[in-house]
Amino acid sequence: MSSTLKTKGENITNAVQVLQETYKSLDLLFAELDRVGKEEGFVSLTPRFLRWKSDAYPEGWLTTNFIKLYQKETDSPLPQLDEVREGTLYGIEVELQPEIGYPIISLNEYSYDFTYWNRLPSISDHWLYHNPFYLENEFNINEENGKWTSAPLDKYKKRYWGLLSATGQDFPLAEISSPEDIRIKLFRKI
Repeated sequence: MSSTLKTKGENITNAVQVLQETYKSLDLLFAELDRVGKEEGFVSLTPRFLRWKSDAYPEGWLTTNFIKLYQKETDSPLPQLDEVREGTLYGIEVELQPEIGYPIISLNEYSYDFTYWNRLPSISDHWLYHNPFYLENEFNINEENGKWTSAPLDKYKKRYWGLLSATGQDFPLAEISSPEDIRIKLFRKI
């Protein structure tokens, strides 16, 4: 076997190992988000993270974007769906492969007309919380001083479960390295 083939194979194996370690670290982060969030008075709306996967598109074979949803524990339950509360929905989104070149964590807030809701979000509903910051043909999206705002065009309000508006702010993922960072830089900012 040529050394070139051996090296190429080792590179793939090493890349997969790095990715597996990254996923293990993310699993720890998500568990810590839930733990610290609970201490700070938040409830997780989604026991697992939301994500986009696709068998049809190679870029969908690898999960690079993850979203966890939270609400304030003190908000009142919805009459039609008591697992969901009447207040703001908070999303903590991790993007491993953004255009800026380094992983980011985003702190997002979503305001809803909850009369459109009839079930809890599932893992594959990732697009409902990701798209408001990316699809300019469906949303009015603005960025000012690192803070994003978004509102659906009228014809898309129903499709996005009554979304009224969304805001988001990105930070380097490397800035979140301890439970105290999660507490101060994420949950205490919302």
